[in-house]
Amino acid sequence: MDDASVVQQMTGCSREEAEKALMNHESLIDAIDSLIPANPVVKGAKYIPPKPKIDTGMDAEQTARCERGRWMQDKVNAVFSVAHSKILPDLQAEQSASQSVEAAAVSLPLAAAEESVSSPDSLAQTVQQVQQSALPQ
Repeated sequence: MDDASVVQQMTGCSREEAEKALMNHESLIDAIDSLIPANPVVKGAKYIPPKPKIDTGMDAEQTARCERGRWMQDKVNAVFSVAHSKILPDLQAEQSASQSVEAAAVSLPLAAAEESVSSPDSLAQTVQQVQQSALPQ
């Protein structure tokens, strides 16, 4: 079976229309697609109501500006999304490095403080020695 007869069977068109569609389009699927109507006529189509139009209260100029603004915001979001995805691995590496440094810094002073404070009286003894040495003789 040749391509023209396949197009003919799929769309129900004549042989000449099928050959013309094959000449105008690159592939068999594109040729078939060009011959099939966008909205096929069916028995129950008359019962389907048309899509309702929503009244936003805007005139044509405002609607055009909103569409342009949405388009622009989509472009900006795409740029930020790409930029964020590129710096995200770098931020995670920096955060993990800073967290390990903070954990080391926190653990060192605590260990040094535990070693220096052997008893509650040691701080009072240090203060008394400083006060006695500061007195004029």
